[in-house]
Amino acid sequence: MRTLWACGLVLSMAALVACSAGATNDTTPTAAPSAVTLAISGRLSVLLSTDGKGPEAGKPCTPPADSKVKPGAEVRVTDEEGKTLGTQKLQPGRAVGSTLKACGFDFSFKVPGAAENYEFSVEGFPPMKYSREDIRRGLSFYETEQGTLAQQ
Repeated sequence: MRTLWACGLVLSMAALVACSAGATNDTTPTAAPSAVTLAISGRLSVLLSTDGKGPEAGKPCTPPADSKVKPGAEVRVTDEEGKTLGTQKLQPGRAVGSTLKACGFDFSFKVPGAAENYEFSVEGFPPMKYSREDIRRGLSFYETEQGTLAQQ
């Protein structure tokens, strides 16, 4: 009885190996994965007032005359080799905040997401380097009194 059971086990194993080998030889190659797309979104803010004066939240606003952040300024993303992956012009700003009023300029666009590191720049400011994960979390900046961009 044990001999019969052992022979059955050996034959079953041989059949399983033969089926598995045939299945892997008959598979067709899969298509190459499609390119990954990375959504880039965030906000650039410019302080308008610290006392709550200014337009209501959501209303159109104009940044101070000495601000470098302006409607029409270009937001650019490049890859590690410096190749431009995407650009967008800033639309008119909208007031944000209640006590601290700011003029916010939102941006959102998609770029090829195959790289691990990216360079993000806003017209008039030095470029900044970010990883794919940093960008996935969203980018939010404010213009300082010294005329630089700081991350919020």
